[in-house]
Amino acid sequence: MSEPVASQGKIEIFDDVIRAIAGVAMSGVKGIVGPRGTFIDGIKAATTGKRDFHSGVDVKKTADEKFEIDLYIIIEYDVRVMEVAQEAQRVVKERVEAITGRSVGAVNVHIADIKLPDSILSREQD
Repeated sequence: MSEPVASQGKIEIFDDVIRAIAGVAMSGVKGIVGPRGTFIDGIKAATTGKRDFHSGVDVKKTADEKFEIDLYIIIEYDVRVMEVAQEAQRVVKERVEAITGRSVGAVNVHIADIKLPDSILSREQD
């Protein structure tokens, strides 16, 4: 997203920057295990030992120059899904707007998976 700034030139914020801000913000929400990443994301994390905050976050720019953010998350078992999703929306919107000074039009949360507790998984194997 770029925007003219008087006669000084333009300022452009790449989607990867927004993805990182949203990913860090999302990671602090109670009830979210983490983002749903790709197979490659998993390999990168395993080999580098670093967490990829871009994973599970997509960013689009709307016609009115607002960010539209999609979060693909894995939640913990036995949490209130709607409360966790709404908190993720609130936190991500606030952080992105506070850091960039630009508006967020929407934060869409997609519950991609649920992390079942070991006690349930062990019953499945019996």
